[in-house]
Amino acid sequence: MNTRTEPSSYVISYLNLRKTVGCIAILLPLGLGAGVIVLGSAIPSSVSGYYYSPMRNVLVAALCVLGMFLITYNGYDSMDSRVTNVAGGAAIGVAFFPTSSPSFSPAWVGSVHPVFAGVALTAQALMALQFTSTDKDAGGGWVQDLKRMGLALLFRYSVPRGGQRAPGSRKMIRNRIYSGCAWAILVGVVLALMQNFWPPSVKQVTPWLFWFEALAIMSFGFSWLVKGEAILADKPAAAAVQPTETAVLAARGVTASS
Repeated sequence: MNTRTEPSSYVISYLNLRKTVGCIAILLPLGLGAGVIVLGSAIPSSVSGYYYSPMRNVLVAALCVLGMFLITYNGYDSMDSRVTNVAGGAAIGVAFFPTSSPSFSPAWVGSVHPVFAGVALTAQALMALQFTSTDKDAGGGWVQDLKRMGLALLFRYSVPRGGQRAPGSRKMIRNRIYSGCAWAILVGVVLALMQNFWPPSVKQVTPWLFWFEALAIMSFGFSWLVKGEAILADKPAAAAVQPTETAVLAARGVTASS
């Protein structure tokens, strides 16, 4: 395919699904924080802590919708589908296994919550790196996929079939954004763990855990907005050289593209 074709309504819906995932992830921390402020409630120390605030239903609903979107997402290849399925299932797990609280019973549920949260955030970072794939990477096996994602974390990328990709191309810019989002997610996770060891005087300055979790979640959402062509979509003129996201989706029967 060497020209940009008019996308079908099914392809448009598929791209809109990506944008929806991105919007939910970006707006979730902001909406939770704004909600408790408007309602005059105490500000929880973490995103998960909003389960015990008046915004509980918003948190649970958003996580469940996000999880279902990820589970039903038809990935670029088997690795892509597995990662999104794991992330979707873990997001639903976070919703139904809330963080520890003296008011919640049984107590063991709170011990399971960090496992789901850690798996979800790790999978989100892998998804951002998976977005850097090209048509040449499909069917390469999970070992090759992991190697490629490791290189993407170092801002090194494979090239599509047919030759080198220009350093200033929009795909290359998007790849760098995906890698940057993956780093932001991982940094957010590491800082969230480190703050547990900070002195109480520092931890009381602001809800650090919330901000670090928000950094990870919103970075994940931003990567999906880019993937959904809400940002940095290929120009129509570039389709003669490299198929756009929409064109590849149409050609591949609505699967994720490079």
